[in-house]
Amino acid sequence: MTKEEFKSLFERALDIAAKSAEEKLGRPIPRAFEIEMHGGASQPRTMNKNQALDSIYMGPERFYRVIDISIIRVGKDISTVFVCISGHTPGTFSETWNQPPGSGPFKQLAAEEVKVDT
Repeated sequence: MTKEEFKSLFERALDIAAKSAEEKLGRPIPRAFEIEMHGGASQPRTMNKNQALDSIYMGPERFYRVIDISIIRVGKDISTVFVCISGHTPGTFSETWNQPPGSGPFKQLAAEEVKVDT
């Protein structure tokens, strides 16, 4: 899988997470995302979507097996996305979470609470 193909998969996962948050909140949310990245480092890091992509794309034949994703905060102009790389040993694309089929490593989590900045 090329980086561009993986980027499309990541963007689709972000859109699904946003739709889930919209259902929970009962209103539209910003589609500008900041990523709160967990896993792969001792402390969470905040980054933009492209930086996150660079952190989670390992190459055309090696992938993190599970990458949790959920909207955790919504501001006026930006939505914060929790992204967590699992501790599993990376593998091939066929070894990723892929539930539902076609989602690859991205596992949607339902946030107990979506914080809303006023």
